[in-house]
Amino acid sequence: MRVVVTGAAGMIGSNLVHGLNAIGCDEVIAVDDLTDGTKYRNLLGARLADYFDRGEFYARFERGELGHIEAVFHEGACSDTLEHNGQ
Repeated sequence: MRVVVTGAAGMIGSNLVHGLNAIGCDEVIAVDDLTDGTKYRNLLGARLADYFDRGEFYARFERGELGHIEAVFHEGACSDTLEHNGQ
């Protein structure tokens, strides 16, 4: 099963990725903001199909390069309540 997990390097997303791996799902496309490279540590040992910054993920998805995706787990969010990122 090929799935996408957004926010994959965060606490909830990374635990979801490891849980999916535990039940035999290794076709996980991890998506997260790659600005902070330290968050990747949460995914050490995870079996991933690929790992993208959200911009790269959107571009590849629009071009149809990711193949058939069976599920999307959207765990991506801004957890900093003081940050304003609205339009």
